Amino acid sequence: MPWLEEFCIVGGEPLLFRERIIHILKSIANHPCRTVLITNGVLLDSNFVALVAKLNIHIVVSIDTVDREHWQFVRGRDTWKQVLNNLRQARKLLRADQLSVQSVLARETKGHLAGVHLLCEELGVHHGIQDYMSEEFNGEWTALPSAEKKIPDHEPCHAAGRNLSILPDGEVFTCFQQSRIPNCQFALGNLRSVPMPQMLSSDYMDSVLAAMSRCNLPCKVLNCNQKT
Repeated sequence: MPWLEEFCIVGGEPLLFRERIIHILKSIANHPCRTVLITNGVLLDSNFVALVAKLNIHIVVSIDTVDREHWQFVRGRDTWKQVLNNLRQARKLLRADQLSVQSVLARETKGHLAGVHLLCEELGVHHGIQDYMSEEFNGEWTALPSAEKKIPDHEPCHAAGRNLSILPDGEVFTCFQQSRIPNCQFALGNLRSVPMPQMLSSDYMDSVLAAMSRCNLPCKVLNCNQKT
C-alpha cells in the first residue's frame, strides 16, 4: 500500500504482543509510513524501545495523572513508578518527535492534567488531551459538559476516506465504529483472503464511505477523527 501514511497500533494493550509488533515494524521498515503505537507504558521497557528506536515509530503513552495516590484510582494498579521510569528511559532513547503523552480530560482527571503537562515540558515531548466521552463508550468516569456537545449534523466525519481499522483477526473496517452505521455492519474484507486494493475498490467500500460521511455518532469528536 504505497499510499499509506500512518499505521496505528492500539489495544487493549499492544505491548502484550511485543514480538509481533517488532516483527510488523521490521517488515515495513522500508515503507515511508509512520507507525503510531499507543500504550499504557507498563511494558514499555528500554529493551523494546532500543529495538524500535531507529524505525519510523511514534510512541504515545497514556497518562492521566502524575499523583501516585490518584494513579491507583485511575489505573486500578500501582504502576506509577514503573510507567514514569519507562517514560523517562524512552525519552533518552527516542527523539522528541518519536514520543508523546496523551491524557483524557474528565471530571476525575481535570485537576491532574496540569501536572502531566509539566512532566511533558520537562521531557520536551508533546502533551495531547482528549475529551472523555461517556456516551456509548461504556466508561465509568464523568464527561465534562463541553465534551458531550456533538459536532453539528452537517459536519462530516473526517475519518471517512482517511482511516482504516485492521483487527487482530485480519478483518478490515473503515473505523472502529463502522458496524454501528446502518447497512455497514460487515467488514470490508479480511486480509487473510482478500487483497487490500480489492477491498478499497469495491462497491461496498463506496457505500460505506458514503454512509460514513453522513454519520453522526459521538466518536466524530475524537481527535483521531478530526482534521489535522
